[in-house]
Amino acid sequence: MQCTSKNIRKNSRSGKTDGDYKEMKKQIIRVYPYRTSYTPDDDMVYIGMPPMGALLPEHDEVHVSCIFTWDRAVCEELRYQWEGQTDQPVLLGGPAYDSPVCGFEPGLYVRRGIVFTTRGCNNACPWCCVPTREGKLVELPITEGNIIQDNNFLQASRQHKDRVFDMLRTQRSICFKGGLEPELIDEHFISNITSLRIAKLWLACDTDDAFPAFQKACTKLVKAGFNREKLKCYALSYGKDMDKDEARLQAIYAAGAMPFMQLYRELSEHKTTYSKDWNKFQRMWSRPAAITAHMERGTHFQDFNT
Repeated sequence: MQCTSKNIRKNSRSGKTDGDYKEMKKQIIRVYPYRTSYTPDDDMVYIGMPPMGALLPEHDEVHVSCIFTWDRAVCEELRYQWEGQTDQPVLLGGPAYDSPVCGFEPGLYVRRGIVFTTRGCNNACPWCCVPTREGKLVELPITEGNIIQDNNFLQASRQHKDRVFDMLRTQRSICFKGGLEPELIDEHFISNITSLRIAKLWLACDTDDAFPAFQKACTKLVKAGFNREKLKCYALSYGKDMDKDEARLQAIYAAGAMPFMQLYRELSEHKTTYSKDWNKFQRMWSRPAAITAHMERGTHFQDFNT
């Protein structure tokens, strides 16, 4: 959730709707259905149901944050349960509810260290909901952090990128985690990241048509001194042609990056499911040790034991 849910959802205790709460309050309890590596860990964060019989910290609002559409039923139940434990408004929102994105506040909905320096994206990839939810790219005030989670950082202006690089010179274990667009990796970007303490650079190669640009970018990055330990690549699959996906994943590896396969998930009430073979295939192509063994031994993916 960024701001409030644009879905008007009435709070039974206050008689107001989520739409009445336009401004962030200072004391916000944030509730998540489960913990991930992105979940904040301060004392105002709770996972799941409210603690029974325990005093809650002083707060102005409770925000139930829902990321995935298939978690909406769980999060709606969480909202109901939290309404029974507080006299303050309990709001439900997040990406799963297309909540409006209003800037970025470090540590509020993602743990500190993860930052967004831009929102939105100027592309219109058919599998991506970012342009619909966040609109065209907008540059944000820069806050300190070592993980750049922007949807498309490389679409920002050179002046903005230079300010981000200046901030990153004070950071360690730097990750560009959002998926860098290979076509936009230029000498300006490479000359700056070579002076930073980079841990990982995540690129994207979601289709066969995208591979030539990815390979060209990967060649530049390898020449600049980045190896497979630092170069990672998201690779989308619709779960339709295993041989074709295998060829693209092997090509990504051969180009010098470690592929990370992601099975496409529809934005629906139920999480998209795949067959046992596809889940096995995805697991292998998301585990570096298994990928390396598979590539070095020349095994056939259908026979690889994961």
